[in-house]
Amino acid sequence: MNSDHPSKPPQQAGVALIMALVLLLVMTMVAVVAMRSTTLDLKMTTNNTQTRRAFQGSDGARDVITPVLASHVFYHGWPTSLTGGTVAASASFTIPQGITVRDTSKRLDLAQNGTFTRFSGTPSSDLTFKDDVNGNGTMDPDDVNAELWVTRVGTLPAAGGNLGSNAADQGAGGGGASKYILFDLRSDGRAVGNAQSRTGADYRALIR
Repeated sequence: MNSDHPSKPPQQAGVALIMALVLLLVMTMVAVVAMRSTTLDLKMTTNNTQTRRAFQGSDGARDVITPVLASHVFYHGWPTSLTGGTVAASASFTIPQGITVRDTSKRLDLAQNGTFTRFSGTPSSDLTFKDDVNGNGTMDPDDVNAELWVTRVGTLPAAGGNLGSNAADQGAGGGGASKYILFDLRSDGRAVGNAQSRTGADYRALIR
């Protein structure tokens, strides 16, 4: 005798559901790990970029400051365009935009600029350089910021010259023997994210 009732489907033990949940959990864990790895890689790349930018700022600032230092040595002072400057405008000694002289009363050519130990502490620098690309007065990723320390370390006779009996530099037509003033330039470059790079170089300025 045939029954009019449909046959009951076989009962499921829930294995498919459990397997689906396990696979979903595994996929979620893989996605989370991948996201964490990507985030870490992004942070490392960003830090590396800002560190390089700080280094470039530190290194580049010294190149910008050397012509200014050469003029300061030659004219024995700072231009009158700066408060406290003594070099007349007729001397054509100008300070490029972005460079700030901390103390115009100091003669860097006469070692009125401290010693090497200042760089290891936190006193103010001799000069600062800031290239505000966007002109908004804040530190942006494209900006270059650097503090510079200039330390006179001695003098050296130029070829065919001598130091003479007077170690003070004559400069700017003073009639003294040709010589070099040797400087140690230290630069502290900074970028966004507290990136910082310190570099140094020797520089010699010729005076006559």
